[in-house]
Parts: sequence; structure tokens; C-alpha cells
Amino acid sequence: MTERHPGTMRFLFTTTPGFSHTVPLVPLAHAARLAGHEVLFAAGGPALTAATEAGLNAVDVAPGQDITAPYVRLATTAIGNELSVEFVMKQVFGAFGEIGDMMLPGLVQAARDWRADVVLYPPMLPVGLLAARAAGSLAVAHGIGLRHPVFPLLTDVVPPVVAEAGVTELPRHPDVELSLGPESLEKVNPTAPEGALPYDVLTVRPASYNGGGLVPAWALKATDRPRVLVTLGSVPAHNDNQVDLLREVVLGAEEQGAEVVVTSGGSDLRAKLGGFSEHVRLMDTFLPLSAVLPSCSAIVHHGGMSTMFSALAVGVPQVVIPTSKGDALTNAQVAEERGAGVVVDPAECSAATAGEAIRKALQEPGYRAASEDVAAELAAMPDPLDVVGQLARLARAHRA
Repeated sequence: MTERHPGTMRFLFTTTPGFSHTVPLVPLAHAARLAGHEVLFAAGGPALTAATEAGLNAVDVAPGQDITAPYVRLATTAIGNELSVEFVMKQVFGAFGEIGDMMLPGLVQAARDWRADVVLYPPMLPVGLLAARAAGSLAVAHGIGLRHPVFPLLTDVVPPVVAEAGVTELPRHPDVELSLGPESLEKVNPTAPEGALPYDVLTVRPASYNGGGLVPAWALKATDRPRVLVTLGSVPAHNDNQVDLLREVVLGAEEQGAEVVVTSGGSDLRAKLGGFSEHVRLMDTFLPLSAVLPSCSAIVHHGGMSTMFSALAVGVPQVVIPTSKGDALTNAQVAEERGAGVVVDPAECSAATAGEAIRKALQEPGYRAASEDVAAELAAMPDPLDVVGQLARLARAHRA
């Protein structure tokens, strides 16, 4: 293998199959490339497409396996209003643990064969930590929004593929955590780790990258009507199971005299939702949120972390309808307590309740003011290029 320039580091990114768990990592990957380092995504499923469409090299670490199956199953089983948070979190841990088991052998091989200096992984994929230890790399937990503890490893023994690399004890924590959460949000974040931690925490400015796509000309400017963007995320199964709720939200937004833009994760909403007025745009192609949000007056969403941060980055007030337990509830609570959003209980969501929440977001100036304050706070956070430099220095010290 050709020797590298002494200053060049190899940054290996891994993530779950979820699109929304991949795009928050892309800005740092681009920053690493701009700084002259080598970058590789080691993942599977839709994450591979998200990485390659962002112009990044990627390797499939679970070829021939249906790595998205646990994720899709989770999206269809963790949305019932009657489900307890404890039950849902058990399902979440199990699903991501299953995904990690499928990825681990290929991930360890990729990290070792490529001689990664840094392995970065989202908190819900702790097998990234195992791969980092197997490769002797700096282990970096890369947040995707608000801070919360890294998911536990669902094993008490070192997996054989990791033990074969000389690892004798299960690692318990990363070397570094990258936090995207601004201070004012983390103050009201109930899941933020408390007390002294045995590793460094670096903050980095999140970039509202949502993937690329063709942007219709109308999305570039506001209209006479307030524009309200409505999305329930990028998982088609989730949209398919929430058609009735989505219809109520659109009707409520129409009643406020808004132009309504509805996006989905590839679902055929036009056939399922029925007809609306000429002021409702049902998008049947992918529409990057960052392209249309600057022209919006409000957004209604499901509580997804990437969606929430995309709205905050441009100071757009939000209405959050947390259609699943877990971090959607946390995101909704934080947005509301910060004054940047209104929360609607999905069990009580009707055209009337959704419309009233949208009215508040559009007409009560405090929501816009709080959102713009957070946008300014985000803009002042450390640049990804600066953070890449810090990680490179830490990686060199780790290798020494």
C-alpha cells in the first residue's frame, strides 16, 4: 500500500442505514477532505447512497444482508400512542443492536484494512467503538443533534472478530464526542449526560445538509401566503402509517391561509391523501429541506433530529408532532421549552388542533424570535474545518 503524506489522516465514517442518521455526518466528512485528509464511509443500505451522492467514497460492510429490515420494522412498530417509552426504547436498542451485529465483521475489516486513523460513528451504533478499538483508531462518537448517552453494547463479551484483533476487554466509552447541540438547547435537554466524563467533548457547528436534489424554482422565494412545510420524515413506512394524521395537518394549515408543501420519504401521497386546494403542493420527488426552508414561515414535522436542526439553522418556527417515542419526545420538549416550537400530541391531532398550533407558530412573534436566536447561536459554533484539525491532532497523539 502506498505510503501517505505524514500529515494525512484517514477518517472512516460509519452509520446506520437511515438517511437521517447519515447526512449529519457529511459536513465533517467534506471538511476532512478539504483539509487534505482521506475519507471513507463504511455502511450499508440507504446510507451508502446518501454518502456516494454526496461525492464521498463508500464501502458496503454488510453485502447481501437486508440491513434495513430492523430499521423498517422499528418504524412500523414504535409509533403507537398506547406504547410505553420503555417498550419503545427496548425495541430501539434491539433494532440497532441487530443492525450492528450485521455490520460488525465488515466494519472491523474495513477499519483495519484501510488503516483508519479515526473512526466516527453515531451514538446509536456503538459497534463503531468496537471497530475503532480493533483498528487502534481514535474513537469518535459523532452526534446527530441533541446530546444523549451512547447506546449500550448488547453483549458482555468481546465479539470474536474484535478479539481476533487483540482486544481483550469491552470498551466502555469513546475517546471523543462531537456535540452539535448549542448551549441554550442542551440546558433544557433531559437526555444530556451529566457530570464529568472520561473523554473530551468538542462542539461543532451543524450544517443543514439534507442531501442534494432538483429544486423547483418556486421554492427559492416566498409567496404572498405564509409557506408551511410539512414532513413526517424520510422513512416511507412511517409516512404510509400516518396518512390520516398527515391529512389533518394539511387541512389545519390550509385553514390558516398557508401555502402547504408536503414532502415524504418516497410515499405516493397524492393517491392516499386525496385532493386539496391549489395552495397545497404534494411533492412526489425528493426535496432537500435546506433548499425550501429559507422561504418558509413554519415547518410541521414528526420530531426527527435532522429536521429539527435544519429548521433551527435558518430560524424557522416549528410545530412538532412526535409520532414515535424516544428522541422525538425529547426533541419536541426541547423545542417547546426553548420557545422555538409548539408541540401537538399525535393522539389529539386534528385539523383544529394542528391549525391552532400552526397559527401560533406563524402569528406569535416569540417563536420566530427564539428560533432566530438559536440560528445565531448555531452559526457561532466552531467550524467543522477547525474541529477536523483538532481530531487530526488527537489521532496523531493516539497513534504515538
